[in-house]
Amino acid sequence: MYPLTLEAYPLVRPLFAELRHNLVVDSIIDGYTPAWVYVDNVEAPRTAWMWDLQGEMLISGRANCAATNRALAGLIAGKAIPHARARGVLGLTLFCDTPAWEAQLSTLLPGFEPEKAARRRYRFDRPRGDWRTMLPAGSALYRLDERWLARRDVRHMEHLVGWVDSFWRNHAHFIDASFGFFLLHGDAVASWCLGAFVSGQQVELGVATMPAYRGQGYATAVAARCVAFCAAHGLTPHWHCWEDNVASWHTAAKIGFVDPTQYMVYRVDIGLTHTDQGPGTQSVSARA
Repeated sequence: MYPLTLEAYPLVRPLFAELRHNLVVDSIIDGYTPAWVYVDNVEAPRTAWMWDLQGEMLISGRANCAATNRALAGLIAGKAIPHARARGVLGLTLFCDTPAWEAQLSTLLPGFEPEKAARRRYRFDRPRGDWRTMLPAGSALYRLDERWLARRDVRHMEHLVGWVDSFWRNHAHFIDASFGFFLLHGDAVASWCLGAFVSGQQVELGVATMPAYRGQGYATAVAARCVAFCAAHGLTPHWHCWEDNVASWHTAAKIGFVDPTQYMVYRVDIGLTHTDQGPGTQSVSARA
């Protein structure tokens, strides 16, 4: 397997046709999301693998080439997993373009036991409710800008900055191409929602809440603010979550997402726990 340069990423877009409902694919190819992209042939790729340097690996193309699959196994075990552990990433999720890859998992991930799991993706209908009436008592909502990203006197701001650092190449890139909002409760960041992946007018939202503030409506309020922003600026928001994340279902429904569709992925436990993480990683929750 050979790495592609950023300029060559568009070569793999046709290969990932079946996975482009995950906006991370186009966000990587368009150069917004830091990633590794590898192919079997840099001139005419037939198999491609990408990793967003956080929790998501995606693979597409020929599933039955033994030599390519052995090379992929070496890449994943020898480079990606050690790098993920060093970054404090708790686990990886493997997205495959066809079910044929399932028979290759023991080759691709020797020594691991991938767990097949269901995720949901939603269609956005229209904003529902007024985010102003959803704000929990004692909270205040702010747009995330370069001034806030530079603040170090606000409790939990390092976790929010860690999310931006995880999803974006740098703060200027995030400010230029995306947006985010967060809620302060007193002097502490309680919850936030931001455009994690973008491509054109499409934006996939990521939302997180600090543990002490969960179950109190913070995520709903800040996510509602984000979808209102999208509606006002001609953007289409995307929402994905795990099938067992009932809280995320409820949040999605409250703010205007409808018609969930299920798709299957593979979870890979790489042996870390939350105690192995630092504030520069997605240490509060995964992207829904």
